[in-house]
Amino acid sequence: MSDAEPGLRERKRRATRLAIQQAALRIAIEDGLAAVTVDEISRRADVSPRTFFNYFPNKEGAILGDDPTLPDDAVLAEFVAGGPKGDLLADLGSLLVHSTRELIEERGLIEERQQVLRAAPELFSRRMESMKEFQAEIERAVVARLEGAGTTTEPVALRRRARLASLVALAALRHAWWEWSDAGSDTHLVDELERSFADLDALVSRSLV
Repeated sequence: MSDAEPGLRERKRRATRLAIQQAALRIAIEDGLAAVTVDEISRRADVSPRTFFNYFPNKEGAILGDDPTLPDDAVLAEFVAGGPKGDLLADLGSLLVHSTRELIEERGLIEERQQVLRAAPELFSRRMESMKEFQAEIERAVVARLEGAGTTTEPVALRRRARLASLVALAALRHAWWEWSDAGSDTHLVDELERSFADLDALVSRSLV
């Protein structure tokens, strides 16, 4: 990974966030969703309820965990302006790498969450809705980039292309999640995401023969 490792304070923050999610999921698995309460999560995670609410708005948030979100800073502005490489898919890859650096990297957490969501359709629907919102964020960012480039493409066609680009980017992200989950090694999610976008570039820019 090119970025520096997080400092002590950040590592503690991530450890607490992970502990809260682990506690919520294990209560759900062992005792059922009805047994999941903020007080019980806090007790198992060895934090106060006040600390819990510093990390999640409610118990459902702790079960669902973190979804990626686009950065609202110079990184996003650089993408919209046409950077960092000048190639749309490659730049989308860089943007998503930045977005996923904040996600908790814990394979066991993914497996437990999938187990809980399979038994809770209402929570699964919420997860799908949040990913749909993320896709819409990406689409809006691509539209802004294409409009800023002075394209003469009709607005309907422009948004159609932006939606396609956003869906392709999410497919690469999902591919990275699968590869990372199955890796069984010390690879980082962002490394797998960079590899997935490199593979995507090879597929679209070269002959497969």
